[in-house]
Amino acid sequence: MKRLLFVDDEPQILDGLRDALHRQRLQWDMTFCTSGPDALRAMDGGAFDVVVSDMRMPGMDGAELLRRIKERHPATVRIVLSGQADRELVMRLLPVSQQFLSKPCSASELRTVLE
Repeated sequence: MKRLLFVDDEPQILDGLRDALHRQRLQWDMTFCTSGPDALRAMDGGAFDVVVSDMRMPGMDGAELLRRIKERHPATVRIVLSGQADRELVMRLLPVSQQFLSKPCSASELRTVLE
């Protein structure tokens, strides 16, 4: 079973992802976190195949989170799902993420990328 971790500081975004990916619940073990530190704790509890993170979050932004995940868990695929495209932050994301998806992203597109 594929293990996926979704990180966004907005609980309603995570609820939307949970609803959109409900059909995959038997094939994917999905965890949802509202902060970078929570995501790192989840990662320390067991490896994830894929992490999907927002870019702009208070405290630890997506670039910092994905940098730490890359260092600690280099085999984990790192995807950004964000509505923000600030040039400076995007430049920080380039070395630590493998794919960038823009919000809003259709459920079918997200499923395809995750598979």
